[in-house]
Amino acid sequence: MKERLKTVPMQPGVYLYKDSDGRVIYVGKAKLLRNRMRSYFQASHTLHPKVRAMMNRVAEFDFIVTASEMEALLLENNLIKAYQPRYNIDLRDDKTYPYLKITIAEEFPRILVVREDKDGRSRYFGPYTEAGALRETVRVLTNIFPLRTCKNLVRRERPCLNRDLGRCLAPCTGCVDQVDYRQMVDEIVSFMEGNYQDLLTSKQSEMQEAAADLEFEKAARLRDQIESIRKLGQKQKVDLEHPYDMDLVAILAEEKAALGLLFKIRAGKLISKDSFWLTRAMEEPEPDLMEFLFKRYYDNQDDVPPEILVNILPSSHLLIGDWLRGNNGRKVAIKVPVKGEKRRLMDMVENNARVLLQERFTGEQARERILVHLSQVLDLEIIPQRIECYDVSHLAGQETVASMVVFTGGLADKKAYRRFKIMVEKNNDYDALAETLQRRLLEARQGNPNFLPEPDLLVIDGGVGQLHAVLAVLDKMGMEIPTISLAKKREEIYRPGQAEPLLLPRRDEGLKLLQRLRDEAHRFAISYNRQRRNKKLTSSLLDQIPGVGAKRKKVLLQHFGSVAALRQASPQEITAVSGISTRLAQEICDYFGKEKD
Repeated sequence: MKERLKTVPMQPGVYLYKDSDGRVIYVGKAKLLRNRMRSYFQASHTLHPKVRAMMNRVAEFDFIVTASEMEALLLENNLIKAYQPRYNIDLRDDKTYPYLKITIAEEFPRILVVREDKDGRSRYFGPYTEAGALRETVRVLTNIFPLRTCKNLVRRERPCLNRDLGRCLAPCTGCVDQVDYRQMVDEIVSFMEGNYQDLLTSKQSEMQEAAADLEFEKAARLRDQIESIRKLGQKQKVDLEHPYDMDLVAILAEEKAALGLLFKIRAGKLISKDSFWLTRAMEEPEPDLMEFLFKRYYDNQDDVPPEILVNILPSSHLLIGDWLRGNNGRKVAIKVPVKGEKRRLMDMVENNARVLLQERFTGEQARERILVHLSQVLDLEIIPQRIECYDVSHLAGQETVASMVVFTGGLADKKAYRRFKIMVEKNNDYDALAETLQRRLLEARQGNPNFLPEPDLLVIDGGVGQLHAVLAVLDKMGMEIPTISLAKKREEIYRPGQAEPLLLPRRDEGLKLLQRLRDEAHRFAISYNRQRRNKKLTSSLLDQIPGVGAKRKKVLLQHFGSVAALRQASPQEITAVSGISTRLAQEICDYFGKEKD
């Protein structure tokens, strides 16, 4: 590789380091490729320990020459997203953060919470790190601005319940024209951009006009909207003398992780606060962390203010500023505030970041203490960082399913949850558990990344019988994984080779962790069982009607909301559904008449 390094050009570009299996483990950019890459090939004692560990795994490298440093910046960002290299800074994928989406390209736009790539046609606000708070915001917004939330706009005679609740103007029934609806969409976009005062002024004028025209019901509705807007505006934590439009971004780092905190201020008000946890792969300096956060957060971001204040300038901050200007067509200033009101605002952001870091540190310490305690009371050789819990659910032996929930470091790791449809339909929890564990462990043995790594501790919902069923699978597969079962009645913990169960005090922190695992596995299994039973019920009733295929079934269920409502509908009501002929409507009614008999 050192010989090949001599042929690397002195031009801007991106370099990729790969391991012996050809996997990309690091991506970097450089103004001069050869000089930057050469810094990694020094004597090992001069390298940072984590850089040395990475270079010990590097078996080959590749590089891509670009026309400019700006192109290298963009390419590096795309390649990191594509390869997710082990030794690059890591941030939760943007797609896992929720956005508020307004589908402005549609005839009658919707407002909804999504986790998706931007489609280039809708307006997105976010990302937001608090999904619960975002859903509450959407609930309040739909009370003020009754946009539709249904997935497909199907023309119908009767509006759905949201119309009666005042949460939708029911464009599906023609109750509102497109011009009035579009005005409301413009208002909600303005609202999300922080223009509260303009919206209040507009609504007050509308209310006075409605009152003058003796439209008292409309005036009362506008009065309630004005009050809701005022209340939402009062929730802001900052109300500044100057109508600033800017973002404040602070990075605070600890040994393994770093926190990026972003405050968004529009028209002098704080409209959102979002935190982003970054994993430091090689103890990258804070300017590099700030650059990474800028590239991930502002990539394809519609709402970029003219000024971004930071506590630490990002690496290549001039290049980042040019990149933001290229994306949004206007100059973006990136500065570290030194004095005055802006400095006080940055101090506030940093103080909030310190509180969050301390909270995380305290929480990690508490969870580590509980895991150490659990390893002691269960006589485990290691502290169980990954714990998996299994449960089985069925209804009288029908639609038997199993759940696998995972706690990592004492916290629920929902991305790692898995569910299983049991192949053999019979009322035998032992066999179901055995099948589940065997399938799960075989997947891991075959290298399926969705089932890696293997657990440090297995927890089974049940008693001695369930425990023995799982131990038999482990013995058959020649595997040794610490395993216990937790019986619900007295919270008895059964362990291999122990005749008597272990009874921990009700307030024991280790027991509480096991109970959370068991309850979560139970919830996850039951929800899957219900889902399968509901699907089976729907299929058995509608799929047997001649002429009702998948598309018509979907339209019917969207229109009536449920099979029960469809069953009570008249032929005339069914004919009103798009794509349903009079003859088919009668056949549907006839079918349900026979089914009742």
